[in-house]
Formats: sequence, structure tokens, C-alpha cells
Amino acid sequence: MPIAYCLLPIAYCLLPIAYCLLPIAYCLLPIAYCLLPIAYCLLPIACCLLPIAYCLLPIASGLLPTP
Repeated sequence: MPIAYCLLPIAYCLLPIAYCLLPIAYCLLPIAYCLLPIAYCLLPIACCLLPIAYCLLPIASGLLPTP
């Protein structure tokens, strides 16, 4: 198991960083849960607006003065 012995110090080095980032993750989790329904609500609107945007794009590019 030479590879395991080599990776062990790296794991020990990364452990404090993980402990440091854990509270930040716990802090951001409720925000993510809060934003999720909003995202689900906006998704159909985005899907609806996308074809309209594709439809208006040639018209908009046609209106722009070409150099």
C-alpha cells in the first residue's frame, strides 16, 4: 500500500480545509433550498421566452445597421 501512504498526508492536509468550509456549506444550504422553488418557477417562463427570443433575434439583427 505505498499509494495509500502517499495519499494519507494529503488527506490530513485537506481535512482542516474541509472543516473550515463545512459551516459555509451549512450556511448556504438554506439559501439554496429557498432559491430552488424560485428556479422551478422561472424555468417554464425561461422555456417560454426562449423561442420568442429566437424568433426576435433575426428581426433585431435585421434592424441593426450593418457596417
